[in-house]
Amino acid sequence: MRVPTEAQIRAMTPEGRMTVRSRAAKLDSEIGRATVALIDSLDLPLSSGGMSLDDPIYREMQEIVWSARARQAALDAVRSGHPALAGVDPILQEIMGGRYGRTGQGTMNAGSLVAEVMRHAGYEKNGEGLLPETCIARMAAMWKPAKALR
Repeated sequence: MRVPTEAQIRAMTPEGRMTVRSRAAKLDSEIGRATVALIDSLDLPLSSGGMSLDDPIYREMQEIVWSARARQAALDAVRSGHPALAGVDPILQEIMGGRYGRTGQGTMNAGSLVAEVMRHAGYEKNGEGLLPETCIARMAAMWKPAKALR
């Protein structure tokens, strides 16, 4: 097995990328880690459907996630050893009520938006972790300071 090229990853369907990423993540090898890192770095969808970027609910989530309050909550969660989304999910619930949930890939979109915030703040993915039962999302990315910032 070898690491796919960026062109190969981009040519895949979202579901195909998810399958390759899932299989690579199960490998305990440099090839597996490199494949996961490449797919994650491209920020391409891993499933079809869900909200469009101009969906009013997506735009509202985006505004909330990028707010100073949510950014601070994400950083506080990471400093406490939790996924960043653990700090943001309750804020989304509070502000959006029933408009935030698993339907339309709401929690997945929230995770993607939080990932943008964390990368912007100088963090890199560091595995996945469970969220508290009070969160709507169940799993999310863990984060650590990027190597260049350590």
